[in-house]
Amino acid sequence: MLSEARFKNFKLLRDVRLPLGRLNVLVGPNAVGKSTVLEGIHYLLQLVTLNPKKSKLKTGRPGALFTGKRALERLIAKPDAAELELEVVLADGTRFGIRGRPASQDDPGSESFRLWFGKDGQIAELDLPGMDHADERFFFRGPRDAKLGSVVRLKLHAETLASDHYSEDDVPRVEYDGGGLASVLQYLQGLRDGTLEMIEQDLATVVHGAQRIRALPARVRRREKQRISVDGQDFWADQVHDRTGARFEVEWKGLGWVPADQLSEGTLLALGLITVVRFNAPRVVLLDDLDKALHPVAQRKLVALIRSILAATPHLQVVATSHSPFLLDELRMEEVIVMARDGERGSALRRLDENPTSKKRGGYLHPGELWSLVGEGWVNEGRG
Repeated sequence: MLSEARFKNFKLLRDVRLPLGRLNVLVGPNAVGKSTVLEGIHYLLQLVTLNPKKSKLKTGRPGALFTGKRALERLIAKPDAAELELEVVLADGTRFGIRGRPASQDDPGSESFRLWFGKDGQIAELDLPGMDHADERFFFRGPRDAKLGSVVRLKLHAETLASDHYSEDDVPRVEYDGGGLASVLQYLQGLRDGTLEMIEQDLATVVHGAQRIRALPARVRRREKQRISVDGQDFWADQVHDRTGARFEVEWKGLGWVPADQLSEGTLLALGLITVVRFNAPRVVLLDDLDKALHPVAQRKLVALIRSILAATPHLQVVATSHSPFLLDELRMEEVIVMARDGERGSALRRLDENPTSKKRGGYLHPGELWSLVGEGWVNEGRG
């Protein structure tokens, strides 16, 4: 389990330490860096399972990941930071981190990375460029054996969750935005190992009236690249094909079977999250907007459900964002992380139980009530 995450000069997070438990919910105003926290953790842990075929650059896996919209010069704190740093600490004290320095304007090829893994006194390091691909593969054995690559980040969208889907994978999965849910439900329906039944029970707990789930065949139109040979020369052309994919329905008490595209946004979002944590659950789930589109009562039920799943899945850890005091009322004070801006020093964060009044007021106020009362200004008090 991750016990801590650290960020230096990563966007708004100039020097931030995030303590982590099994369930962690970040709150605070817009544009304070809540999603940036999830992004940083995800980038770092993604390196562990990045396809080696994509890492033939001299800067290896980091160079393959931190490119395009994720280029270091876009992520580094403005205006004066020279390098950024991301690190996670495991419960046993093992550290895994990366430091990246963007290329200078004078030397476009001078981008560099340093990675480290291990406990204090036994740290393995990897410098890129400068070490070969064999060294890189050997270095990543440690993070891989520690299962640090078992992570998923979700920002679910109702329309995508409800969409018909076709998958060529032997074992489909729910994508970042919710795509593929229909294929996963179809797979579980055929697998008949009890997972679909657990998902049905969980959904009925959160959303009153929901009963069974079924997946049905659906014709899915796909645009695919096809190679065409003419006089010994190969060309690629777009071809449209109809494939047999999947769609799904939910049985509703008093209504019968309701197609996915007619379900409410809250129902779809709850179903997507439940499916992810019940089917091949990763070790770390990073989730934007945990409360999105859910009635306050459903929010409370969702937290209770997550707790029951955490109890049954010892390796699972959840880091989420929220704006809902109703949802926070179902958490413990130490599970709420309050974020605030601190001018040019970027963003800061503290656990709600660190508020000077939390012990006194915690006796009669729930976490959401305390947060609504004290806000975020106290987070910056006492900073050097």
